[in-house]
Amino acid sequence: MRIILPLVALGLISDSVHGFTVFHPPVVLNTNTRTVTKRHGLYSTATPTTGTQEKDGLVVGDTKGAVLLLEDVAISRGSNQIIANAELRIERGQRWGIVGANGAGKSTLLGCITGTVRKDSGKALVAPKVRVGYLRQTAVAGSNKTVFEEAASEMADINEAKAKMEMAETAITNGDTSDAMLIMLDEATSEFTAAGGWTQEQEVSLVLQGLGFQPEDSNRLCSEFSGGWQMRIALARLLLSKPNLLLLDEPSNHLDSSARDWLGKYLAAFDGSLVLVSHDTSLLEASVNNIAEVTSGTLLTYVSCSYSRYLEEKEFRKKVAQAEYERNLAEAAHLQAFVDKWGASATKAASAQSRVKQIEKMRKEGKLTPPPAAVVQTNWKPSMILPDPPKAMGEILLSLNNANIGYDADGEPLLKNINFELRRGQKVILRGPNGAGKSTLMAALRGSLSLLSGERNENEKLRLGYFTQDLAQQLDKSARAVDLVTAHAREGKFGDITISDEDARSVMGRLGLTGEKSLRKVADLSGGEKARVALSMFALKASNVILLDEPSNHLDVECIEALSNALNNWNIKDGAIVVVSHDQPFCESVGFNTVGTVKDGSLKVEERALDTSDWRLFDMTLPESSDKNASMPKELTPEEKEEQKRLRKLAYNAPKQIAKLEKLIEAAEAKLLTIEEEMLEIGTDIGRLVDFQKKKEKIEKDILKYEREWEELEEILASVGEQ
Repeated sequence: MRIILPLVALGLISDSVHGFTVFHPPVVLNTNTRTVTKRHGLYSTATPTTGTQEKDGLVVGDTKGAVLLLEDVAISRGSNQIIANAELRIERGQRWGIVGANGAGKSTLLGCITGTVRKDSGKALVAPKVRVGYLRQTAVAGSNKTVFEEAASEMADINEAKAKMEMAETAITNGDTSDAMLIMLDEATSEFTAAGGWTQEQEVSLVLQGLGFQPEDSNRLCSEFSGGWQMRIALARLLLSKPNLLLLDEPSNHLDSSARDWLGKYLAAFDGSLVLVSHDTSLLEASVNNIAEVTSGTLLTYVSCSYSRYLEEKEFRKKVAQAEYERNLAEAAHLQAFVDKWGASATKAASAQSRVKQIEKMRKEGKLTPPPAAVVQTNWKPSMILPDPPKAMGEILLSLNNANIGYDADGEPLLKNINFELRRGQKVILRGPNGAGKSTLMAALRGSLSLLSGERNENEKLRLGYFTQDLAQQLDKSARAVDLVTAHAREGKFGDITISDEDARSVMGRLGLTGEKSLRKVADLSGGEKARVALSMFALKASNVILLDEPSNHLDVECIEALSNALNNWNIKDGAIVVVSHDQPFCESVGFNTVGTVKDGSLKVEERALDTSDWRLFDMTLPESSDKNASMPKELTPEEKEEQKRLRKLAYNAPKQIAKLEKLIEAAEAKLLTIEEEMLEIGTDIGRLVDFQKKKEKIEKDILKYEREWEELEEILASVGEQ
């Protein structure tokens, strides 16, 4: 495990490589108080001494049997409290999804666990001897290694055994044939075999293939790949390092649908513990079996819930809490009505006083306090309105003629002899395999990449708007968010100097950057909030051609929906849209009327809508071998097979049993309500009150029993569904 102290204060230098945080063997400052490890870019392999503590970083301590334990955690960003009273217990083998709106504090919570974010109070404890792997959502740099070497570089057990084996082989080749050296070779070979060294190449290749790399990519240098592909290399390296506790922050941001599909299956079969922060609902549905929602400044947990089950359970909790609150209010009103009517009566004064005490008791117990906002609030949805497109001259807005497109003037063009006319009313989706040149074509259309040869022609009144997956990362971190949005709307040939800060804040507010959030510096915003700033910049400036390159990668579900709605409501007859996206729900909601296929250095344009074959061809289908190995089940023992049969039988009848339990709970709750009403009418008859109290307690125990049986059945259904 790793423990992090502020490295500047310690006089240490922090390395950051490939988007990971790695913890190597600890540098012990004081074995009785704390253990510090050096940040080195990949994942935690060190196991600090049990009981050690580190005030601001990751702490190894008594987790009461859990892999990870959060207790009463509070975190602030500046003067703003993000999370308070957060409690979370992660057991071995559990897979947790962390969900919530952009800016709610999901990545902040992960940072608290890894030590990159300071806690105000509380504990974040990791069990001893747990190896933690952490992938951040920020971009990564390259290395001088090949893709294969980089991906395999943190397979510690295999690599250490391999190094010992090669050292012994070299010594023996050079003439040292002593018994000691032969024994060393034999031991190293045994260690290498036990660690799976002989299948290392196959394992690395399968992971790289699952993440979209071609076999020939393995021998290419990492530095030859873009930032998005560097992120995939980093992810492969982390997965192959096989940590016990895997922390992932938006791992699908740079993945296409096929890689996301593969990753979901891989994580579902992961035999360690997982904490996944993601706005990708498909990935969450495929990979996690517990949900923790960051909402209204706290953390709500949903144990043994898939993502879809969590949505149902969330709505159920909301209805139950609201109904109970309203029932308590009605009960208090009924009691108060009796007091108001008979309080002055000499014969019923005692009964009225008893009801006053009951009301006061309800108030003290919190029964008359509205349910927490985290439970009952309805999620606010962002909205977005795009300005009408300025009128252009003629039908053709932008064109490429006989264009050769690439990055090396002396090399082979990536795209050859491209002819493309973008006309008013077109909604164009660019499809094609990974690395075919879709983003390169978009750069050429935008004009940010000069053509190697050919022509790029603009309409005389072209107004170009664009939004890319990395735009948020390019924002000036020292600037205020509202200043960036206002400046972008005002600048350039077609800028509007009349745009005010109020105009900018109005657009930002519709996207959730309300109040003082729009006045914060970009550096103080979360990754999701930065994406909303970039989206606000795009939304405030009028365009008649919109270029979107993987626009949904850094946006949450609500913002993606807002963007698709805005595109649908935009006056397309006077403009045009070109999109590169692997997000199938987003693409289907936009409703494209033109499909451009980028493949083998060419562009084929068809005036038609998307169909399922487009997704099967480029996104949804992996080679059979990689799909099988990604989620290959382990060989079960006879006892495990019998247990599976038993669980399947229980699962078969579970829906009927759950329906029966629902009715039993409803009946018991109705009976409980009747008893409570009768107890109110009894008044001060202690004997009868005691009898009714016993009945009430028995019914409450029955309800608790039914609910536990229900939970057990849900767990059985979930476990069988995962097999």
